[in-house]
Amino acid sequence: MSRPSRAVAWAPALLSVCLAGLPAVAAAEPNPAEDLSDLFSEGRPLRYDPYAGPSRGRRTREAREGFLFSAGLGASQNYLSGVGHASGVAVDLRLGYGFSDRFQLFFDLNALPARYGHGYDAISWTGTLRGQTVLIGDRLGNGLNLNLGAGVGGMDVGSGYEFVSQRVGFAVAGGLSLDLRVQPWFAISPELTAQWHQVPNDPGFPNDIHRAFGFLLNFVWYSPY
Repeated sequence: MSRPSRAVAWAPALLSVCLAGLPAVAAAEPNPAEDLSDLFSEGRPLRYDPYAGPSRGRRTREAREGFLFSAGLGASQNYLSGVGHASGVAVDLRLGYGFSDRFQLFFDLNALPARYGHGYDAISWTGTLRGQTVLIGDRLGNGLNLNLGAGVGGMDVGSGYEFVSQRVGFAVAGGLSLDLRVQPWFAISPELTAQWHQVPNDPGFPNDIHRAFGFLLNFVWYSPY
């Protein structure tokens, strides 16, 4: 009777070793259910960092997305029909929300005090709802923006410390700005501005018109949350 070969003799031992290692391999494999529950856990705090890569479980917020606040100071060249031209200061405040890098919506409050001469001082103001889009830019928040909007405008006229408010009329306004992101939540934004609004008069008299072109240096804050 022939003796079994050495390979046949070792076969049962090798089979036993392989079977013993299967539980360890199964334990080392990732569990998709556990990974998903950890990935989308509601208990994980969100941290906004547009310079970081995609966050685990949540999409990365775009640089211009979220609440925004802006304060600006500059100068303007004004024209008031029936009175003439005058240079003055420009003050601007904005509050709004960025829906994405491509579109932001904000309310703009603008004031243009000017002295037209012969004791005639006037403060032109507008309140407009504007939409803004990025013409050229990057994902870090730098770029050239265009904003346009409509609303109401008025004029306070007087001399010295006494001013009389005129009636409110229709207004349109816009600007071309360049956002320079200093921090993920802060930008400096120089802007060229233009606005036009009616100055209603008493019935029977044609309305006056105020228009202005100017420059603003805006300081823009974006919410990190």
